This record gives sequence, structure tokens and C-alpha cells, in this order.
Amino acid sequence: MTSDFGYQLLTKLDEGPSGTAWRARARVSGGRAMVRVFHGTRWGDEELRGAFQERAKALGQLNHPHLARQLQAGCLDDGRPYVVSEYLDGEDLGSHLRKANSLTPDEMALLLLPLCSVLEELRERGIVVQALPAGQVFLVGGLPRFAPKLIGPGLDDDGQGFDPRGDVVALGRLIREACPEHLGWLDGVYAGCVLEEAEGGFMSPGEAARALLEAQPRTQLLPTKEGSEQPPLLLVEESEREKPGDVLGQYRLERVLGEGAMGRVFQARHVSLGRPAAVKVLRAEHTKNTHLIQRFFHEARAVNQINHAHIVEILDFVEETSDSGLARVYCVMEMLEGQSLTELLSKEQPGVARAVGIIRQVCDALQAAHEVGVIHRDVKPDNLFVLERDGRDFVKVLDFGVAKLVAPLGDVPMTTTVEGTIVGTPAYMAPEQATGGNADARTDLYSVGVVLYELLAGHPPFQAPAFGQLVAQVLSSPPPPLPAQTRSGERIPHALWAVVRRCLAKNPEDRYPSLRELARALEVAAQAPVRRAPPRWMVAGGALAVLALGLGVVAGRSTLRTAEVAPVVTGKLVRGPAPAAAPAALPAVPEATQPAEVAMTVVSEPPGARVVELPSGRALGTTPLTAAVPRSSTPSRLRLERAGRRATEVEVLPDAELEVHVALPRAGRSTSQAPGKLARKQKHPDPFKL
Repeated sequence: MTSDFGYQLLTKLDEGPSGTAWRARARVSGGRAMVRVFHGTRWGDEELRGAFQERAKALGQLNHPHLARQLQAGCLDDGRPYVVSEYLDGEDLGSHLRKANSLTPDEMALLLLPLCSVLEELRERGIVVQALPAGQVFLVGGLPRFAPKLIGPGLDDDGQGFDPRGDVVALGRLIREACPEHLGWLDGVYAGCVLEEAEGGFMSPGEAARALLEAQPRTQLLPTKEGSEQPPLLLVEESEREKPGDVLGQYRLERVLGEGAMGRVFQARHVSLGRPAAVKVLRAEHTKNTHLIQRFFHEARAVNQINHAHIVEILDFVEETSDSGLARVYCVMEMLEGQSLTELLSKEQPGVARAVGIIRQVCDALQAAHEVGVIHRDVKPDNLFVLERDGRDFVKVLDFGVAKLVAPLGDVPMTTTVEGTIVGTPAYMAPEQATGGNADARTDLYSVGVVLYELLAGHPPFQAPAFGQLVAQVLSSPPPPLPAQTRSGERIPHALWAVVRRCLAKNPEDRYPSLRELARALEVAAQAPVRRAPPRWMVAGGALAVLALGLGVVAGRSTLRTAEVAPVVTGKLVRGPAPAAAPAALPAVPEATQPAEVAMTVVSEPPGARVVELPSGRALGTTPLTAAVPRSSTPSRLRLERAGRRATEVEVLPDAELEVHVALPRAGRSTSQAPGKLARKQKHPDPFKL
């Protein structure tokens, strides 16, 4: 069967009351695609077809990891609408349910979080889906990957009986369709979706997602079923576990050094050579789980492939049967004399220079891991070990037990980590981890930013008594600013806060592109002079004239810490009146000792803007940005560029440490605004507006 819109329909995937889905091939390029043709006499209505085309155009402009990329949309000669989407391997949820009858609550939960994410993004674009058929939920790679993508959501809505909570109600109906007999711990989430607003029903998919995280009884690797290769984890009696005095291979266990979810770490000694070592023993209840054993083995191989001074060395990996007949899996590592960063923080507050030095070593180690395709995914103080060498801190990164291989390491294949699986430690998780999304190098970078924040402030940026509350903060709350000084009273350079803030960006695209870039930014920020008092800026001539395409907007505070759309095109920041003379105990620094470079921090709203030096055209980086620039008493110009926003220029005077805040107006949006008024910052940011 062929069509008149450039694609040959090959294999029918699904057919239902609303339409038929096909695998297809482009007649000219031969590229594969998926086509859905919508059925029904209602499409004879020209107004409905026009509404379809408008929604299809809006969807085509969206880019979301859980939304199938739309290639083309239109109407056939007989009036029936169609949509062409990217080719996906797998099956739709409707097909899966016809074969398997239902999902478990845990399986459904792993699909719901990404679905809530994409539905919330659609809301931001003015699309409130009124129906969510299982046939439009495509399971990329099949259910075990838990990587759903919506295909053409909302395109077949008829526009009648519009419900502002339609997407939330549609989620509830999907939950019931997938779990018809047993909702289990999802019962409360289902009720919140289908109840009326007056009865306590959820108002948005984001609220449903937060309720889901609150209700989740625990974090699991994967839900398992009878007959699976990954059997449920079983409890093992304490008497059957390894203990000090036991001999494993050539090593006698001496004492327990630590314990985690995967196993125990013992101090041990070689029985013949007397050489000390650390032995990490996989929990006995995990030894029949082939997935975990492979992960444990990959950790050993991956660490040795990285071969970096700041990563713990693994000497041996053993899988054997104990005298009692139980399987036993362990690895032998170098013995480290020192303390974890957690222990260090419990005893003392590191100074700024020491904190930066520790983090730069962590950056070096993780950069080496990333270069060979290993993502750690559980960077936290417990997994950072601080030794003393030559009178200085020497850091070792430990526990790649939940590491993900994103590229083969020799004969070690890529790990089969499943998208949708929540791994890591909540307080240090990046938002994409908390929602079960895919992890990459920027996920580790976020966690490094959390650790740096904790080193400087004395606590992580987000704290809550319950897992769900903590994850809600990670998803939706901006990190609180660093204090002006550490708990020991040392002042924190303001430039360091700009670095930390960029690390903690909700959207991975807005973070530093690599740990190497973060290390460079830390080097610059740590050398920035510390301000003894906040800089006072005044507008040249009494006010800062902010021009936007000929429309004047006056910003009362030239730090320009504005909200989303205060339009700024040019402005000049000049030094205000000199602050009061410093006390005699704090003498002024002689001019001759001033450094040749100053730290300049550029922050944009929204972040992720490219900063270009004019007129040279040299790219300085992406906001939030801290860069070392030559000290000068001559003003210079910067240009900020970001997709979907108007290019903005600002003139700065780099004669001392400075921070520039610029709000970028939306492209095509009117910039008129009452003089002296700036856009109000959103009090409760949306958890999926990342």
C-alpha cells in the first residue's frame, strides 16, 4: 500500500478506533519512519482539520527525550490527518497489554515519571492532552527498558468538552488500563488523578509525579517476575555472611571498614605475604542475581581500564563457592590509609582553597573515567577518600558499583543499565537521575557540584526528611545561594557560587560540558579576589538605560537580577561611589600587587547563553560563566546568544571582579514593559521545566 505524502506504508503495527499505525519508508531517501493515519468521519470538518494542523505544528517544535520526534504532518486527499514520526524499535503499550494483560505497580511507576515529564512540557506549550491511549505510548526497546515515548499526543482530541485537568485524568485512566486488577501502592496516585479538584485531585502532571515519588515504597533496581533471569533479592541470615577471621582466597578478613547496598568492605591481609588489602564482598543475597554480578565485575574491569592515580586500584576479582556451598563474589582493592570525605566533614570545615583542591582532583579522576566511557552515577562524600601524601590531600574516587558503561572497554561490553531505573544517592542525584532518565558525564558533574556546595556551606543544597520531598526539591527548587563565608569564617569568593550554580543547573545542557571545563573554571574562580563588601553599582548618569529594539526599559538595580523576560540589549555597568574606608586593620592592597586578570561572572536568565567577546568574536563560554579576563579601565562589550531568545549586548568595565546579570527576551515576543518594573520570578518553579 502506498500513500500520496512521500512514504510507503510497510507493516501495520496497530489498529484501533482512532487510527492505524504503520512502519513506513520514505520513497525518496529510503529512511525508516512510523506513520499514524487517523480515522473517523469527524475529519471531514475543515475546522477540526485546521486545529489538527496547528497542534501538529506545535508538537513539531518540541524536543523532549520522551516525545517521539515528529517529521511531518498533514491531511490526505480524503481529509484524514496523518503524522510521520521517527522510527522506533519496540512495541506500543497497547500491544504489550494485549499479550501480558497487565503491568505490576512498580513497572507502571517506572513509565509514569517520564510520561509526567513530557505531559508537563506539553502544558508549557499550551497543549493539555485530553486522552492518552495505550497505543500512543511506545515502549522503546520493549517494556524492560522502561523508556516510553509518546507519539502524536493530543492530535486526535476533538476539542469538545475541554478539561483543564485532562492530561491528569488521562494518566489515571492509563494507570487503570495497565493495572486493571491490582494497583497496590499506586492506588493513591490513581485516585489523585481521577478525583475532581474539589476532592483533592491533582492539578497537573507535575503534582502527580511528586505524589508518585512520595508514595514509592523504596528504590529498586528493577521489578522482577517469576522466571526472570534477575530473581527477587532474598534475605540471608547474618550467620551465613562473611565476618572477621574468615579467609577468602589468599586474604584473611580482619575488620569491617564499611557497608553499603551491594556489600561489605573488609580490611584484610594476604596470608603468605602479609600485604594489606581491602576486600569488597558482594552481599550473599545478591550472588544469584546475574545482573548485579555483571555490574560488580564491570566495576572491577572498568576501574582497571581507567588506570588513574585518583581512582582506587582493584587487584583481583573472584567468583567462587564457599565451604557452605553458597556462591561468593568479591574483589580485592588497594588498602587506603586516610578517611572518607564524610568523616573529614564531620570533624572539620575545609578552607576554600582546600575544598577546591579536593574537587579538582575528583574532576581529574572522573574526566579520565568519562574519556573511556564510564559514568560513575554515585558521586558523594562517602565515595571520596582523602589520603595525605607529601603533606597534601590526595583524593581517591571509590565505588563504581553503579557505574554505567556508555562505550565498550576492551572486551567489556556496555552495561545494560535500564533507562527509568533510579540509581544513586538522593541528596546527590541530578534531576535526570531522580526521574529515571539517562545519565551521562553531566550527571556526574551535577553530583560534584553538590559535593562542592557541601564543602563550602557545610551541608548539601537540598535537605528533606523524606525521599519524595528531597526529590521534589531536586526537580523543582533552585539551589539556595552559598553563604558569604564558610562556617570557620573564611570568605567565599562570589565567583565560586557562579561555578556551583552552573553545576547544579536542572537542565544538563546548562551545565559545564565536561569535568575538565569545570576544573578550569574552579581554578579561575578560586583565584578571584574576595570582595570585602558587596559591589555597589550605579547607573551612568543616574539610571541604566536598557534599550530593546527602540523601547526603553529602566532597571532600577544594575545587577539585573531579573526574572524571565526583562528585555536587555545594551547597558553600561560603571563603578559606583567608593565604599567607606576600610578599618586600619584591613589596609588597602597596593595597586602594584593587583593581578593582571580579574574574574568576570556572566549570568543569564534563562541560562545556557553563548557569551561572545566583541569585536573579536571570541567565544568565552556558556552561562552561567566565570572567566578570567584582562584587567582594564576601558569598557568592553559582550554579546549573549541563545536559541529562542534575542541576541543581547552589554558593555562592562573589567577593572575589578564583577558579575553581570542579563535577562534575554524571547524572540518574537513584545518587549514593552512598564518603566521600572521587572518580571516577577516564579515562586515555585515547575519540576519539569528543566
